[in-house]
Amino acid sequence: MDDIPYYTDQISSMKEKISGFTETLLQQPLQLDELYLAPVDREFPDMVASWLSSAFGTAQNFIYSFDARNSLKNMDDRVLNVWVQRGRDYVDQLQQLSDELFTPETGIKVKVNLLPNAQLLVMSNAAGVQPDVALGLTQDLPVDYAIRGSVHDLSRYPDFKEIQQKFSPGSWLPLHYNGGYYALPETQSFQVLYYRKDILKGLGLPVPQTWDDVYALLPVLQQNALNFYMNPKDFTPFFYQNGTDLYRPDGMKTALDTPEGFRAFKMWTDLFNTYALEKEVPSFYQHFRRGTMPIGVSDYNLYVQLAAAAPELNGRWGIAEIPGVKQADGSIVRWAGGGQRTSVIFERSNKKDQAWAFLKWWVSDEVQERYGNDIEAVNGVAFRWNTSNVNAFAKLPWKREDAEVILDQWRWYKDIPNLPGGYFLEREIHNAWLRSVVDGLNYRTSLETAVLDIDRELRRKQLEFGFVDASGRVVRTLDVPAVKEPWKGVDPYAE
Repeated sequence: MDDIPYYTDQISSMKEKISGFTETLLQQPLQLDELYLAPVDREFPDMVASWLSSAFGTAQNFIYSFDARNSLKNMDDRVLNVWVQRGRDYVDQLQQLSDELFTPETGIKVKVNLLPNAQLLVMSNAAGVQPDVALGLTQDLPVDYAIRGSVHDLSRYPDFKEIQQKFSPGSWLPLHYNGGYYALPETQSFQVLYYRKDILKGLGLPVPQTWDDVYALLPVLQQNALNFYMNPKDFTPFFYQNGTDLYRPDGMKTALDTPEGFRAFKMWTDLFNTYALEKEVPSFYQHFRRGTMPIGVSDYNLYVQLAAAAPELNGRWGIAEIPGVKQADGSIVRWAGGGQRTSVIFERSNKKDQAWAFLKWWVSDEVQERYGNDIEAVNGVAFRWNTSNVNAFAKLPWKREDAEVILDQWRWYKDIPNLPGGYFLEREIHNAWLRSVVDGLNYRTSLETAVLDIDRELRRKQLEFGFVDASGRVVRTLDVPAVKEPWKGVDPYAE
């Protein structure tokens, strides 16, 4: 029993899988693979493989186990080696598309391998085995590798600016370090408001546009044993919507200790302290499906789950832009992060120009559209490709009303910059939330404690990597890019 709190994520995941499997079994129709008709005096064909067939199959599997065709250590210097941290279906589809389109166009042969775990990149580098390109990496890894000189600065290429304009400015924040950009965005997980149309209509509640609207509908929901969902770990909307950047412009300290920062933190914690949002929700998907949480903010994964595994809710749910903060001019600011998958070129590659040609081809409008349509056609809506390329996104098979909402919210996409020691920011902000919400500590004292801890770790890493000297004097700054205006790149598609 004492170990259960340490495994809540695994238990929640298992519960969700069991619930989903139960629903599938209840709706599973009876299917017949084969039908045999035989006279009364005749025997049915043997349904069990013979001993000889079983032995032959076992021998084949044993021999195949020694086949290392897909081993990561088998690097071919004659081809461009690409490692992909995604499932086998995605890898196979990319290999097929590369063979069909990229190689005939450029003459560059590509070998695509599955990367089971990103940690293998570190171990393979230590072993002297490294690919030319890696795809599907989480957005925190490129800068981690860039700090240590492991990945190539893509902004050095003369046509980088042309590629950069294809993506929202906020998507580049996690990929910037020391004046360079070290990865390209591939996919983005958008944040939107999910709501049950049938339940809100029954309660006479409108879809909230601002957080003040959320406060107004919460009493009605809670009087009916319902609630609103907000992920306790998602703090970016509150800080960004209140005009607070997470770091100062020079990147040397956090910018949370401002009047706007304290206001944002109080707004975030008050949702749980004052307005009684649930502090721990194992599965919003299951609560939303059952109707116990008919409205809440979540990401792309919930959209796919509802579209693929909740057919009974078809037409009964919708999405909207997330609640925002109303400004003096009446406009509503809706900034939020989301998370990305990215692609990098490794510094040790001796085929960097070929790798750059491959990345440009990979993130191009036509290829992203083709790849997204192909992967969904083969595997179903559960494999909906959430490309970062807005031109390709507009041509994928989204419902028109849903695509318009996602595009409108896309204007406000702004993710978390990655700096040396930046891993401490998310950790300490969450610790501050725990102190205020669980332990009841004053919000200002809690956030001030977090700011001190974050700045201390930032300074330690800045000293390690030469941004400050031993006396604390700043040698060079990090110069974090600023994103202040919503992205206008979606305007041609969002009307």
